[in-house]
Amino acid sequence: MWVWVARWLKRPGQEEDVRQAAFQVRKHWEDVCLDVGYDPAKNVTMAENEKEIRVGISEELDTDFREEPGEWRYY
Repeated sequence: MWVWVARWLKRPGQEEDVRQAAFQVRKHWEDVCLDVGYDPAKNVTMAENEKEIRVGISEELDTDFREEPGEWRYY
């Protein structure tokens, strides 16, 4: 199961901008995975349908970050 950390609605004429933003957020989370010892292929996903694009992280990664001290903020 995934924890969705970012979501964009597709709008006519803005599909490429939305896709680029999603790829950047996905890349950020892939880099975070590498920094903390997780496999990005198993802990970061991107889902797209005709109305929206979402980026998600694994429940395990989400739990680890929630248990760490400091501020946790979704995009």
